[in-house]
Amino acid sequence: MNEKTVIKRSYQIFALGCIVFIILGIFLKDISYLLGFILGYLLNLVVFALIIKMCDEILSSSTSTIFVIMTFILKLIVYSIGFIIAVKSKWFHILGVFFGYMMTKISIYTEGYINKGGEVNEN
Repeated sequence: MNEKTVIKRSYQIFALGCIVFIILGIFLKDISYLLGFILGYLLNLVVFALIIKMCDEILSSSTSTIFVIMTFILKLIVYSIGFIIAVKSKWFHILGVFFGYMMTKISIYTEGYINKGGEVNEN
């Protein structure tokens, strides 16, 4: 499993999540859940890109402690920006943002479950 398969799987799970939040929005007559979910997913992709960069830096150099610390702090800042936007704005619901943040984590678990923990060659 690599980052490309995780991102590809997250697109599918994101589409399923959008359908769920559209149905929830219809029942509650509120689109903020869907918009929060989209915001959370977009910020989650940014954080996942930061994780990929951090891992590449760790593998390329052995003295990257300060870079890892700064990347970790940057991840926390990105996550907090999403929650602050959700709290300050009526257009984004904090629950939607939270579930948007969970998309790559859910994608990793589902990809591991589907492949039973084994690698799949995608040529």
